[in-house]
Formats: sequence, C-alpha cells, structure tokens
Amino acid sequence: MPFDSARPLPGWAAIGLAVVSLVGLVAGAAMTSIGTEGLLKEFRIQGALFGATIATLVLTLEDVLLTVEPTRRGAADIGITNVIGSVVFGVTGKLGIILRAGGSVVDDEVLSWHLPVLVGMTALAAYFLHTGRLRRWHGYVLLAAYVAYWGVSLAVFGEAPVEAD
Repeated sequence: MPFDSARPLPGWAAIGLAVVSLVGLVAGAAMTSIGTEGLLKEFRIQGALFGATIATLVLTLEDVLLTVEPTRRGAADIGITNVIGSVVFGVTGKLGIILRAGGSVVDDEVLSWHLPVLVGMTALAAYFLHTGRLRRWHGYVLLAAYVAYWGVSLAVFGEAPVEAD
C-alpha cells in the first residue's frame, strides 16, 4: 500500500479534520437542498420524479465506481454484496432515517408507479443473482429497464403543476 509508511496524525489533528469534514458535509447538504429547490421550480420537475431518477443517479455514481473496481480486480463478491447492501440500506436505513425526522405522506404516483417499479426491478435483479451465474446480458437488461423507468417517469410525471402568481 502506498500509504503504509505515512506518519499517523496526532489525535487533535484527526479530530480537527473530522470536525472540518462534518461542517463541510452539513454546508454541502444545505447548498444542495437550496439548489435542488431552485432546479425543481425552474424546470417544473416534480420532487418525486427528481428524487427517484436524477438525484438518485447522481448520488449513486460514486457507489457505482466503488463497486465496479473490486469487480474488475476479480473480487466480484465485494461488488455484488455492496449492491445488495446499498439496496437494503436505501430501502430500510434511509427510509427509517427520513421517517424518524418526521412523518410523510406518500404521493399517489409513488404508490402507483415508483413503488411497483422498485419491487419489480428488485425481483428481476434478485432472480438474476439467484441463478448463481451473472452474465453481461443481465447487465444490459437491468440497465435498459432503468433507462425505460427513467424515460417513462420523465414522460408521464415530468411536468409539475406550478401555481401562477
């Protein structure tokens, strides 16, 4: 490892870096929230559509890169279990945190479109995993399904009603 010979940071420096990082995360989250609200209003996009497609895609890119690299290096189990762990955490952990922050009313479009797609695509991915032998065409099918989901979501739910002043 290239960092094995690095000198460890003193305790106060590590704590200071952790505090600076935490402040940066909070500030970044606040700026992202403000920017997202502006994008939704400017482009007349519904929040559910934005959260289920665009925001998810952008926020997942880092996770995808961290998953692909172990797979390329012959440790596919790490990549696959990372995907499974991300889905489980996304559905239970993130939703649990959101609900602890305050209850929410689920829009009809979430129940009639996004949730069934989540269940269906997860079942399809689970079936592919269950075969025990993942093939490239499985990847093409899953990516095509996601692109179709995104396209239908944008076409059907893309324009939010905006009140005129």
